[in-house]
Amino acid sequence: MKKVLSRVKYFCWILKNKCVERRLISLISSHQNKTIFLFGSPWHSNMGDQAQTYCIQKWLGKNYPEYHLIVLTLMNSTDKVINCIRKHIKSDDLLMCHSGYHITNLYKEKDVYCKIARLFPDFKIFIFPQTINFVDDQEEEKNVSDIFNTHGQITLCCRDEFSFQYAQKIFVNCSLLLYPDIVTSLIGTKKYNNSREGVLFCMRNDIEALYTPEEIQTLRNRFGNMNTDITDTTIQTSYSVIKKKREKILLEMFEEFSKYELVVTDRYHGTIFSLIAGTPVIVISSTDHKLSSGVRWFPESFNEYVKYASNLDEVYQLAQDILSNKNRTYLLPAYFEQEYYSVLKSKL
Repeated sequence: MKKVLSRVKYFCWILKNKCVERRLISLISSHQNKTIFLFGSPWHSNMGDQAQTYCIQKWLGKNYPEYHLIVLTLMNSTDKVINCIRKHIKSDDLLMCHSGYHITNLYKEKDVYCKIARLFPDFKIFIFPQTINFVDDQEEEKNVSDIFNTHGQITLCCRDEFSFQYAQKIFVNCSLLLYPDIVTSLIGTKKYNNSREGVLFCMRNDIEALYTPEEIQTLRNRFGNMNTDITDTTIQTSYSVIKKKREKILLEMFEEFSKYELVVTDRYHGTIFSLIAGTPVIVISSTDHKLSSGVRWFPESFNEYVKYASNLDEVYQLAQDILSNKNRTYLLPAYFEQEYYSVLKSKL
């Protein structure tokens, strides 16, 4: 019975994607207005990545109001769709790629980015901030770097110092920018007046997790009678629902983060969500450099709000210091919007 249901579910999934493909091809082949094609948008329920889509769309709407936007995911960037874009693209259309952890051998989005680079040598390509890391795979690293360097008109934003230095070694014929994650542009733009109580643990449960759930539970137990809750930026909501209600879901998540005195997280977007909510955050590592390198973005004015802990014992000690401060204002400046995203278009 389970096998039958699985086959039915897979067949429905195929049909749904075929319908999406047909709609996209119809939209692309008939487009008349200047258009931005944005590749690599998430089709899953990680709200950190969905927040990037939300911010990218807001940024494009503000800076390119005369352009129509067509958003493509990994799942609908089929050969038929991409070949249709190649056939119907106009000289003033723009090609852009979504932010995230895509220039890596851990996930598949890079395959679409490489396909775009090969098929559109006559168009500039802009890639929003990326974590770059090829894990024990020099062949894949060389393949991607050869394609990008051959194209010669790619502007690639690197969202941490490690990625930037890595990119300088392998993407020698690309324009490189060291730029923070676009979701940081929301920090300091919202004010929350909730009463705050307890500690929220925002923890990942995937291949990038460094600490086990048991280790995190042991840490939570150390807080004794203090309220501790656990959440994640990945939620149990389908992409079809998220696509329709993305802003509402995100605003509700930021509101939830604003109800705590402190957040502990191994999610980079858990860090950013905390700061959007004005909540102090202790950052612990995942399995790569994303967190330890990413926290270096925060300037001195953020020192009381962002702490990096090299181990779980250090988390507890830092937490005691943060929780003892009862005079906090829970308000941060709009530093990243003012210093980076208000001027990004002028750098392209």
